[in-house]
Amino acid sequence: MVRVITMPLVVVHLLIAYFWIFDWEKLTTDIGLISWIGSILLGIVVFIINRKSKTSDQYLSKKIVAATTFMTILLGVFALMIEFITSSMP
Repeated sequence: MVRVITMPLVVVHLLIAYFWIFDWEKLTTDIGLISWIGSILLGIVVFIINRKSKTSDQYLSKKIVAATTFMTILLGVFALMIEFITSSMP
């Protein structure tokens, strides 16, 4: 079950990174923010489930989910920083 969720989740994370770089306005819509926050939460849940699993065949998927979730969280932090900096400019 986790493997079925992992691949679409990684694709969503990569799409968020793509839109963050090339078309950030799509991420600031309601659907964009919901998908951004939802993919982060789902990534954390999948990572926790994978962490408790001891099978070696899920090692690569655990690393990929952790890396893309961290990247998506980092993009969110950068977006908030950029928004704070630009909103405080005169």
